[in-house]
Amino acid sequence: MYFNKNEKQHLLVIGGNVSGLAAASQARRNAPDIDITVLESGEHISYGTCGLPYYISGIVDDINKLFVYPPSFFEEKRNIRILTGHKVTALNPNKKELSVKIKDGSETGIFNYDKLIICSGAKPVDLKTDGLENSCNVFHFRNVSDALALKNYINKNNPLRAVVIGGGSIGLLIAEALIKIGIKPVVMEKSETIFGDFEKEISGVLSERAVNQGCSLFVNSFVSSVIKNDNNNITELIIGSNVEPCSENISADIVVLAAGIEANTSFIKGNSIELGHRKAIKTSPRLQTNYSNIFAAGDCCCVKNIVTGKYAYIPTANNAARMGRIAGENATGGDEIFNGSAGTKVDVVFDLEVAKTGISFDEALSLGFNPVRIRDTYPSHAVAIPGAADIKIVLIADYPSGKILGAQMIGHDGVAKRIDIFSASITCGMTVSDVYNLDLSYSPSTSTVWDPVNKICGKALLNFKKRRF
Repeated sequence: MYFNKNEKQHLLVIGGNVSGLAAASQARRNAPDIDITVLESGEHISYGTCGLPYYISGIVDDINKLFVYPPSFFEEKRNIRILTGHKVTALNPNKKELSVKIKDGSETGIFNYDKLIICSGAKPVDLKTDGLENSCNVFHFRNVSDALALKNYINKNNPLRAVVIGGGSIGLLIAEALIKIGIKPVVMEKSETIFGDFEKEISGVLSERAVNQGCSLFVNSFVSSVIKNDNNNITELIIGSNVEPCSENISADIVVLAAGIEANTSFIKGNSIELGHRKAIKTSPRLQTNYSNIFAAGDCCCVKNIVTGKYAYIPTANNAARMGRIAGENATGGDEIFNGSAGTKVDVVFDLEVAKTGISFDEALSLGFNPVRIRDTYPSHAVAIPGAADIKIVLIADYPSGKILGAQMIGHDGVAKRIDIFSASITCGMTVSDVYNLDLSYSPSTSTVWDPVNKICGKALLNFKKRRF
């Protein structure tokens, strides 16, 4: 059942990027007569966050190219009211109202709703290092405003040395962007390897490539303190080690914080909406919270992992878009289910495609599976054709069922399309035997007769048969 047609109904959406705008747009398709308002804390909406590092490097020469639609599109074409500079500070689900700080904080307001969709996204993790967050040459890298601030500082001050805190996707993409414009980056990661959610065979290849491209890596490291000059700029960071009692001073002209994210749900604190891992909102498969008139989608939510059946924090653009549409559908009377995610992702960094789907070997082990790890390297296409490059694959499968639990790959070409095959296979509950027998396309310029996907599954079958684990 849709909204009560006898009176004007109000739908509020918190968040003006992928999930929020997908939710608002789907709600409008279902309910042409209701009021729909999107509240966005920043000054920009509808942009490609993943493209921001390419603006820093100059590959994208105009940041406006990263915007998909202007606010006027939603207001004029879809009759959706867009309010930027409106930060939600509190939610009272019993009164059905939001407290909102407007623009620079000089004004506050109360917004009432009949239905609410929370798409507040994620925020950077607070590193809790004295002097780090409030320095003039320290930058987060989460949104358009962050990217503009970093770019403007670089253009005005011509820095030569940077420290990037965080060795995940964003950290490495920023490091690559800085190298392209002549800035020497040091990447500092608290774990024992960069790209810590990957198997070591994969992250090791990327580490070697990053160093060869001019990036210095400090792993098992943390910022213990900072040294500033009279202009409140950090000039040195004192780096501690997680494995030995020592420290090292690293000079820096700029510092970029990319040490991970958590759900942006601080405005929910103190009420009874249920939260889970990394402060993310718990929802039903219909993306409904424990309040029937409040839905949630995107990076602020827990997501069902389709391999484990458990809810986890899996913030990806694909999940955000799909969840947003379903939340908008269900908030206006639909009954769709979000089946979950395999956590599929791919990055192109230092000219390498790095991709994963499903769970890692260690995750599988901790969850009670009997995982087997199968590794090998194959050419991306026929070696007689120029451009063939190695693809390293790590496949995780359950023994003796053969069910595929996860796959990870790295290579210069052909990785993204193959990780999607494994993502589909995991979603459908396929085994290594099923995937070994898939009829995959072949051309000498795009594959080998036996595609690497078929080959790694064939190797898994052989290992299972001979019990070589």
